[in-house]
Amino acid sequence: MNEVRKSGKAETISDLAAAPFAQASSDATRNYCEQGQSIAKSMTEWNAGVSHFVSHRVDRNGEAIGRMTKCQGLPEIFAIQAGWAQDAADDYLKEMTKLMEINGRIIAGLFGLVGQAETRSSSTNGRSRAAS
Repeated sequence: MNEVRKSGKAETISDLAAAPFAQASSDATRNYCEQGQSIAKSMTEWNAGVSHFVSHRVDRNGEAIGRMTKCQGLPEIFAIQAGWAQDAADDYLKEMTKLMEINGRIIAGLFGLVGQAETRSSSTNGRSRAAS
């Protein structure tokens, strides 16, 4: 009487819930972990790139302001400002290109993880349906 028994349905449900974990191959798990590490590496690279870019632009802005304070007239100031604007535009374009490449790797990695999960889910569902 002290023994608690599961109904047949409860046992079947708990067996089906545990099936995907029991059936995951070590290769799929390794690939999943490697893709996760690749995403983490890309995100770290993205953060480092942004930090480097911000630091670089702050330095370049400071240099331009320093040169402008030594100017003798408006034409010199406008020339420095034009050079600064061109330099900033070039830097932003280069940085945007780098970040888009990194974002592409992150998105590809995420889609790879989603694709693996869907593949495992569909193959597990197919096996559980076949067992029914």
